[in-house]
Amino acid sequence: MASLNTFRNSYKVAYRDPRDGKRKQRYFKTKEEAIIALGHWQQVELYAKNNMNWRALLYNEAPQKTLDEIFTAFTNNVLSTLTNVDTIAKYNVVINSCKKVFPGNTIASEVRTTSQNVLGVAVTGWTIYKHIMEYQHNRSRRGIDSYMRDLLHIFNWAYEEELIDKRIMRKSDRYKKHELAPLTFKVWSNEEINYIFNHSELSQEQKDILWLFAITGVRANELVGHNTKKPYKELHWHHIDFIGNKMQLLQKRRQIRETASVHPSAIAIFKKRFRSGADRPLDMNYKELNALIKEVSSIVAIKFTCHDLRRMKAQVLRNETQDVTQASKGIGDKTTEVVHNHYAGTTIEEQQAINDTAYNAFIDIVKQ
Repeated sequence: MASLNTFRNSYKVAYRDPRDGKRKQRYFKTKEEAIIALGHWQQVELYAKNNMNWRALLYNEAPQKTLDEIFTAFTNNVLSTLTNVDTIAKYNVVINSCKKVFPGNTIASEVRTTSQNVLGVAVTGWTIYKHIMEYQHNRSRRGIDSYMRDLLHIFNWAYEEELIDKRIMRKSDRYKKHELAPLTFKVWSNEEINYIFNHSELSQEQKDILWLFAITGVRANELVGHNTKKPYKELHWHHIDFIGNKMQLLQKRRQIRETASVHPSAIAIFKKRFRSGADRPLDMNYKELNALIKEVSSIVAIKFTCHDLRRMKAQVLRNETQDVTQASKGIGDKTTEVVHNHYAGTTIEEQQAINDTAYNAFIDIVKQ
């Protein structure tokens, strides 16, 4: 049966939830609240044991929540505890996307049975969300599926916290694998690399910036010098070690930096920019950088992005070494499964050797 115990500075009520048969706990600040909850769960357990209508008893105690109430609770109890501003911003975007489709005062448990006509097609439940986001808001299916993954996390949290009495979203509501467009990315040929770095219409500054991304393999937001919304991401001169050929790079999704070895050819470009009076290693924001890359892409008539320059280094290393682990280490990628067990132990000396390999391979290609 349900029980009441003290736990640190609170009161713990332990009970068996008849919805899934699991033993659970709830915590209360005052003894009075705990006693009320204890009586409630003792009665629910008694009803369940005697095959009585425990559902009516349980759900009458917890009125149906609206989407707004769930999102507010998630924001106050989960998002408020996070420190990563990118994660917080991502969840806020996801929440707003849901409210664009289903009004905030929608009873959460009714979403699955809601029907609507979208572009002449009668759809139900989360299919409404997928159709409206894709056809009215021009979102890609992969983007929508990513949103739904985060919504699933929110609603599962609400269920576990007993804000709702049943799961209102399931994994099966997301797109099936065959419904998603295959992932595509730029594959560089040696001819394209040679063509870009020898192109007569590109300025030396444009070539320098391309080389910085290609030889370092860093992400765009690790190199830009201006970020008004997230100034901690800005790269400044004190992050560059001119003597040791190193940089302090921001770790992905974290607000701390780690030392990384950089090839001397990149340091030489930084020195040139420093001596010219540049305020920062790359004195521009992401929007300005993106515009520069688009301009270069247009001049050379090869479509690519900043991230494709990061891929360039990985692909050159892979082709040179036939080793995907070395290629991933060369761009500081900790996300691939093969690197997961190896990257943490990568030393500065190993990074230098990888950078030298990449540099020599690039030079061989560019001088062809």
